[in-house]
Amino acid sequence: MTTWKDVQQHWTEFKPRVRTRWPKLKEMELEKIAGKRDVLAKTLETDYKLTHTEAEKQIDEFLKAEKPAKAGAK
Repeated sequence: MTTWKDVQQHWTEFKPRVRTRWPKLKEMELEKIAGKRDVLAKTLETDYKLTHTEAEKQIDEFLKAEKPAKAGAK
């Protein structure tokens, strides 16, 4: 399981994984998110018409399914 801290620290590596999980996200949105969980949740609420609780649940499920970033990745 990956922690959000890992995602935040290695955003460049996780950005394509986030885009794969939520394909409606545009590159501009991913740049704005920049590893900030609250911004991702708000973007998911808007783009996918989710409640805040649903967005957070999807983020938690994403974290459970993801492998940690590679050592030395930036």
